[in-house]
Amino acid sequence: MKKMTLIYDSTKNSSDLLYKTKFKAPDPIIFFEIRKKTHLVLNDLELERGKKQAKVDEILSLREILNYAKGNKIENIIFALIKKYKVDEVLVPYTFPSYLFNKLVKLKVKLKASDSSIFYESRLIKDKVEIKNIRKTMKLTESVMAKIIDKIKYSKVKNKLLYSDGKILTSEILRSFCQNELSLKGLECPDCIISSGRHSSLPHHEGSGPIKESSPIIMDIFPRNIDNGYYADITRTIVKGKPSKILKDMFKVVKNGQSLGVKLVKAGMDSRIIHNKIKNFFDESGFLTDFEKKNPDGFIHSTGHGLGLEIHEPPRVSSLKEILKANQVITIEPGLYYSNIGGVRIEDTVVVTKEGCKSLSKFPKFFEI
Repeated sequence: MKKMTLIYDSTKNSSDLLYKTKFKAPDPIIFFEIRKKTHLVLNDLELERGKKQAKVDEILSLREILNYAKGNKIENIIFALIKKYKVDEVLVPYTFPSYLFNKLVKLKVKLKASDSSIFYESRLIKDKVEIKNIRKTMKLTESVMAKIIDKIKYSKVKNKLLYSDGKILTSEILRSFCQNELSLKGLECPDCIISSGRHSSLPHHEGSGPIKESSPIIMDIFPRNIDNGYYADITRTIVKGKPSKILKDMFKVVKNGQSLGVKLVKAGMDSRIIHNKIKNFFDESGFLTDFEKKNPDGFIHSTGHGLGLEIHEPPRVSSLKEILKANQVITIEPGLYYSNIGGVRIEDTVVVTKEGCKSLSKFPKFFEI
């Protein structure tokens, strides 16, 4: 049986398409693979650029296909290719347009949709170039993290509020500053988190309002590199001023718990062991988790996730069984969150190796500034 894997999408929407072609396409294009030979269909506007940039075995002219396709609609073009290459079955990603799926079914095409969010499982194991791209994104991200911390460090305190450039320093100001600095370095992160006070006890709260003295500030920056498409992810928690004893204890426990998690990472490790050992360490240190409350507190999220061309990829590092493999790139980001205290989270991105892991994050972990 002759099988075809088929993608019809833009690289903005399909990381699998970018992964297989290394070609940036703002509009939907046809990509297909048959017996490990890759093909890309491009119109006259993109044809020459595709020949120079796309990493595929064959570039096909859309205009030439239209000469033998029975119609100029996308389903006619795809159907013509299926007939030309004598394909028996077509596998498409689960994000494949439903209207197009139905059109092809009506044309008697044998279609099968993937049930995985990752169409090409090989994406989960990074090669040297991919790791280099993530490391580059991380290095640029850390330089922005340093600038944000400096802005907080050199702010003035008045009536327990932080002031910068004569204005009250807010999460919104810091987030805008962060995004501008990222943009200057060719990175984008529209949803970066800079939360403080009570908001820091809500893991995904982006933060809003004034930054207060002696209050925890969580900075979670996870930008995409516009040039190479790869993400980085790093989180640090700091305090401007004198933190309470309970906050200092929380930071120490999270820092040690995160270090424990990183030391456990290696190929062949069941990721739930990492998550559970961190959870147990937090419990033994007196920081319990309570999911029964209206607003759960403690260690209330998973330990980490994979990343690459998407910010969240398999594997997950959580209470669910998942065996780590060499050259996967994952985050280790435990945290503690209490509504009456605030939150502390520390995150690094690491490459899984046979013996352990290599951290792509080099930024120091300190609390008081």
